[in-house]
Amino acid sequence: YGSEVTMQDAIEAAQRADTVIYFLRIADPQFSTGYGFGSRGEVIAEMIAQGTGGRAIEIRSQENMDKALGQISKELRSQYMIGYYPTNTKHDGTFRKIKVKMAEPYTKVLTRRGYYAPKS
Repeated sequence: YGSEVTMQDAIEAAQRADTVIYFLRIADPQFSTGYGFGSRGEVIAEMIAQGTGGRAIEIRSQENMDKALGQISKELRSQYMIGYYPTNTKHDGTFRKIKVKMAEPYTKVLTRRGYYAPKS
């Protein structure tokens, strides 16, 4: 009846593995029960996707599917990596929050919310 792993544990495991998660939620407009906006599954998908730097996309038609896969493909082909030296140099395995701000307001960026420091 569900996972024995908490959602936060799942997000942490994905973050530690440097994994980006995209969710494609297939929604049939004829059957909206439990799959509409605001459902528990949608909230969980959004939280995991955002926690790993990915996205959750709802699919309602073949056209939407093609568009979503094209967007994801484009995002994965146009990634950039940035680095920095943290002021906190402790090797304590704790989660460190980061925030990327863009100088250009129209620029869209998908980023992780942080990383886990190495453990000694």
